[in-house]
Amino acid sequence: MSESAAMAGNSTSIAASDEDAAWVSVDLPLPPGELFASLQNLERLFRLNPYLEIKSWQEENPGQLYLGKQVRLESVNEMNGLRQSATLIVTGLQPGASFTLGYAGGLKQATVVSVQELAPSSSRLVVKDCYPAQIDAAEREARASEVDKSLVPWGASIRHYFLRRARWGWLPFYGWFQDRFWLKMPPRQRRIARLIIWTTALEFVVFLFVFVIYWLELARGHL
Repeated sequence: MSESAAMAGNSTSIAASDEDAAWVSVDLPLPPGELFASLQNLERLFRLNPYLEIKSWQEENPGQLYLGKQVRLESVNEMNGLRQSATLIVTGLQPGASFTLGYAGGLKQATVVSVQELAPSSSRLVVKDCYPAQIDAAEREARASEVDKSLVPWGASIRHYFLRRARWGWLPFYGWFQDRFWLKMPPRQRRIARLIIWTTALEFVVFLFVFVIYWLELARGHL
C-alpha cells in the first residue's frame, strides 16, 4: 500500500520501517507559521478533499489544536466507496511543525500533517496516511478497498485553495464564500456547479463574439 506523490515539489520518504504509508507534499508560498495556523481549521482541511463527502462533523473547540482533541466524523469516500464513522484524536502535536490525527478503528491508523520551512516566505506541507505494515497477505488483499486513494487529489486541492486565496483573498466575502458556502457543498455538487459556471461563461463568450461580428458588419453597411 505504500505510495508517494509530490505537488510542485519533491516528496520526502518519511515512512518508518514498521508502517505502510502514502503521502503527498505540496509547496506553498506561505510562511510556515501562517500555513500551520490555517491548518488548525480541521474541518476545512478535510472538506478540501475533492472526493470526501462529509455527512457529519462534530468537533471540540473548532479552530483550536491541542493534544487529545477529538473530532467525530461521518463520511463517504467517493474514490473507494468507503463509508466511515470514525473518531479522530489529535496526538503528536508539535506547535508550528506537525500534528497527528489518530483514527479509532478502520485500516488507516493515522494522518500526519507536517509543515517544513523552505524559506521565510514559503513552506512545504506534507500529508501522510499511515497503515499497519504487519498484516498478512490475505488480510491485506481483503482490505485493499479501505486504502484511501484520494490523497493526491487532496494535496492538489489544498494547493489550489491556498493559491486562490493568496490571489483573490482581497475580494470582499471571498473567504466567506469559499469556507462557509462552497466547501460546505458535497464534492459532487461542487463539480456540477463548476461545470455549470464554465458552460455559462463559455456561452457568454460565444454570445459576445457573435454580437461583435454582427455590430462590425452592421457598421460596414453589410447588413
